[in-house]
Amino acid sequence: MKIKSSRTLKFLNIILPIIIVIGGAALFLQNHIYNTRERVRSFSEAERDGTAFVFDDITVDIVTRGGDSGSWESENFPDENGEPLFESAVGTIYEMVVINNSPDTILDWKAVVYIPEDMNVNNTWNGDFEFHQGVRSGKEAVQTLNLAEYSRYDITLENRITSVGAMIPLYEGDYFVYFPNPDVSEMPIPPKKEDSEKDSSARIGFIMYIDHRAIDYVADFSEGEIRYHLQTSIFKNPLFWLFCGITVVWISCLLAMIIVKINLKRFIEQQKRDAKALEQTMQTFVNFIEAKDPSTMGHSLRVAQYSKMLAEKMGFSDDECYRIYYIALMHDCGKIYIPDEILTKPGRLTDQEYEIMKKHTVYGSEILRDFTAIDGMGTGALSHHERYDGKGYPNGIAGEDIPVIARIICVSDAFDAMNSRRCYRNNLSAEVIISELQKNKGKQFDPNVIDCLMSLIESGAISMSGDDNAGK
Repeated sequence: MKIKSSRTLKFLNIILPIIIVIGGAALFLQNHIYNTRERVRSFSEAERDGTAFVFDDITVDIVTRGGDSGSWESENFPDENGEPLFESAVGTIYEMVVINNSPDTILDWKAVVYIPEDMNVNNTWNGDFEFHQGVRSGKEAVQTLNLAEYSRYDITLENRITSVGAMIPLYEGDYFVYFPNPDVSEMPIPPKKEDSEKDSSARIGFIMYIDHRAIDYVADFSEGEIRYHLQTSIFKNPLFWLFCGITVVWISCLLAMIIVKINLKRFIEQQKRDAKALEQTMQTFVNFIEAKDPSTMGHSLRVAQYSKMLAEKMGFSDDECYRIYYIALMHDCGKIYIPDEILTKPGRLTDQEYEIMKKHTVYGSEILRDFTAIDGMGTGALSHHERYDGKGYPNGIAGEDIPVIARIICVSDAFDAMNSRRCYRNNLSAEVIISELQKNKGKQFDPNVIDCLMSLIESGAISMSGDDNAGK
């Protein structure tokens, strides 16, 4: 379960940053594109609501001030030469209202309004008007003016100076571009407040004089367009908060993995300390046993090492190999109950003495019966003298009925006994040892274990050079 959890954490710590980086980049790119895209709305594409041009996110309305015509009959307004400018003109104050319908802020907006008929602009206020005069005549003149603040010498367009200021004729097909004034809160236009009934808008004004029109006449400014940007905050996007949540999950997983690694490192270090303490304890006990017979000094350690190497060769897991190592290390612990005169006797044992010697397997099993820290700890001690043909002791079991650990220790024990000096003989030659192993393959020894031992000997992993043969 811990392994699965660790793998899950590793997977999450790989996949979540990828999701966060790719998704976050896509989110910021989407937000950037949304904020920088210029929107162009033509009046002809809008839904009409009276004089208003209604779009999904913005409304433009060109009306007379006060909601009625607000008009007045003009004077003749003689120019500098005394020539009357009009015959029977009407003057009107028009207002262009730009309303924000969206939940976002309107930025960098400008409006283009086409002149529906010949007229004269006399005054403007707030922002700048870029007038395009004589468009259809082919002699277009362009000038940006704020007619609330000007000098007659500033005007390069066709104009006449009257008692009420400059009169700039605009002809049907001409147009002006309006640039809002940020200083009078015309830009940006914020979204409407939720708790307010008042629209969020910008309002500009200009005065037009149209000749030969009645007092209530209102010009129809039905052609034009508005250009603008919408600016939204990435914090408004639910996906942003989703990615924030994913980031929190990732950080949590990262911290969890760090904690798991720290705890795992401590656990492994503790395992190593425990294993070292366990091995030292076992080795100390083995030293007590081998002290009774100095000729077998190091035998248990070598048998344990050979057994571990054989287990690795046979494909056991690392944990299982170490378990076999510890079980093999204690295989002869029952000899502590064997009298010294039998254990160290230089000659052949009598039948009665041999029967006593054979009991060391049972004694060892009894000594280790309460050792539960390692599963099957007494198996090696009890069964390492069982034979593959069933002629071993203490129970005379055969073949696959002998625990595989005992079959491995049996081969390791016999090999080390032949490859080591004993009180009653020197170590055997390599030829004799290999001959004995092959001769007893399938009789005393498990054939599979013998094949693995031969492979280790042939590869040089296990040495056959006298007492110093603990394996590489």
